[in-house]
Amino acid sequence: MDSEEFSAYRQLASVVAASSELGSLRSFALPYPPLAQRALDQMVLRCLDLGEEPPFSVPGLLEWCRRRPAGDRVFGLPAGLLDAKATLVHPVGLMPTRTCLEVTSHEQAAGVEQEARALLADLAGRCKDTEQYCRSRQFLAQRVVVHKRDRFDQGWSKAVWTRVRDLYQPLPESLVVSGKFLLCGTCRLPALLSGRRAPEHGAPVAGPQTWCEGEDCPPGEQMELIRDPEQVMLLRRPLRAFLALPFAVEQAGLASLGTPGVGYEVVPGELGSYRLRGPGLAVHSVHFYDRVQPVLLAGRSAELVGRLPGLAAVVVPERSAGSADFRRAFAVALPEELRARVLLSGPQGLAQQIHDHLIDEREDAHA
Repeated sequence: MDSEEFSAYRQLASVVAASSELGSLRSFALPYPPLAQRALDQMVLRCLDLGEEPPFSVPGLLEWCRRRPAGDRVFGLPAGLLDAKATLVHPVGLMPTRTCLEVTSHEQAAGVEQEARALLADLAGRCKDTEQYCRSRQFLAQRVVVHKRDRFDQGWSKAVWTRVRDLYQPLPESLVVSGKFLLCGTCRLPALLSGRRAPEHGAPVAGPQTWCEGEDCPPGEQMELIRDPEQVMLLRRPLRAFLALPFAVEQAGLASLGTPGVGYEVVPGELGSYRLRGPGLAVHSVHFYDRVQPVLLAGRSAELVGRLPGLAAVVVPERSAGSADFRRAFAVALPEELRARVLLSGPQGLAQQIHDHLIDEREDAHA
């Protein structure tokens, strides 16, 4: 998959992802960082070859990425690799999209997902045992935002906070508007109003003119308005995208597995992977994700399953598991030798899905 066109697109995605860490999509100033300058040069040359008007600066390139979808001919990506309508910059939030973060991480030694895994690996190294690590990991997944007053809550653990506090940072300027900060009422991740407007009359309601990092959240939910953002610490973005976002899928899936005779243990060094224990289980590991690009997910799953023994369940949100297009793209992208080893499932009824898969495997073996 690592064609010249995809490598250039991934480099462009890395520039977009880095831009938001600087504060906004217009924060790049001359002289541009080498990676940003290379991405600009590549796109200028490609546009000139195709007779398209090129971007003339890195801020212009980033704005250009808001309007140009992945299926645009200027990128030259193979059909079916990504959702043709996906962009690297969200048209409402003017922030890197989930597609952008997934692209930066695909088949890379260094990417946003890889940074999340490295942060968790470092955390695991600072914990004395698996139980301590799991408690710390759960804290991160459930508390994307930590307010100073939270430390007076009855359930607050000073020991856990001491271990994880370096994984939080002050709110970036790009997420604070007129001294106000919004959280999505569904995914509990940062949110913005279109045009970077400030909320006027209390907390707004999610809709077409709002953005949140989850991107797929339903409209109609009221957001949480934080009026003292200087009192807030925010989980670092790699962990928001690749730990906190899929945690709801993980919780629902593990709850489904909570049946007699089935046990599980976390796979060290991974974001949401567990080994299963129990007599007669055909599926030996389960991996929880919330991704928007099924082909890239198939590549990540193949990399992981190829290193682990036995069959694996890849668990995604119900909206993805129930999408024929998502399932088809995922299955086609898996290497043929791994297709029989991977079960794609939603979290609801996961234990039954695993049981049904066991029956299917036995019937295939006797056919």
